Amino acid sequence: MTTRTKRHAPTKQAPATGSASDSGLGSGPGSGSGYDEIAHWPELKLEIVSRYASVYSRVLSRQPGLAHYYINGFAGPGVRVSKPNGEFVPGSPLNTLLVTPPFRHHYLLDLDGDGGRAETLRGLVGDRDDVTVLEGDGSRILLEELLPRVRSDDYRRALCVLDPCGLNLDWRVLEAAGRLGTIDLFVSLPVADVNGERRRLKEVARFAHVPEPLALRDRVGRIVSHLFFAARNDTANTVVEEVFARHRDRDSRAPEPST
Repeated sequence: MTTRTKRHAPTKQAPATGSASDSGLGSGPGSGSGYDEIAHWPELKLEIVSRYASVYSRVLSRQPGLAHYYINGFAGPGVRVSKPNGEFVPGSPLNTLLVTPPFRHHYLLDLDGDGGRAETLRGLVGDRDDVTVLEGDGSRILLEELLPRVRSDDYRRALCVLDPCGLNLDWRVLEAAGRLGTIDLFVSLPVADVNGERRRLKEVARFAHVPEPLALRDRVGRIVSHLFFAARNDTANTVVEEVFARHRDRDSRAPEPST
């Protein structure tokens, strides 16, 4: 068996209708802030994987003939590329390899296009044929290569987790994911109008379920982005609410940011 790998030369993405540059993304309180400023993101992502992904995989594995995938667009200095040793590691794109029952396939996409990190991942994955590591223009790869693999007609579903990536995400990725009707999505968006974005995810992208997002704060307590969950239904809504509530409670106990 050989590990499936793909390399894409980073390309400059031209502004397009529905892209991040004209969708309101980046106009929120964290506009201009990097994903490296979001406190506790590795730990929060770990909880999403260890709790929600585990429930998701268990439920979908019971459906005969259905293939379910995991798509992770990872980015930023919080990513920790280390070999799984039977324990979850905060920030590691390889955590889902520990989820049981396993996903049919794992697509790990380096949104930064950091070739060194992708090469390290390929070395750690070894000869597993259920993992594909990609790098390059994240929005293009998601739109043209990954999302088309998750069609309802092919009886496929996917859990997609996108690391905070500032202005680099084309909003058409979210629209395409929602309209497929096969994707459950966690995505961080630096928007000012949170309720407006929830409506947009429901009415334009056509996700059936979009609960109140979780505010993401920097290391001094300022809100820099919001983590949205958008799904086909509310089957695992309780798990998401518990994860979000735990982090809201932690933030409520944190000291007020200095002005």
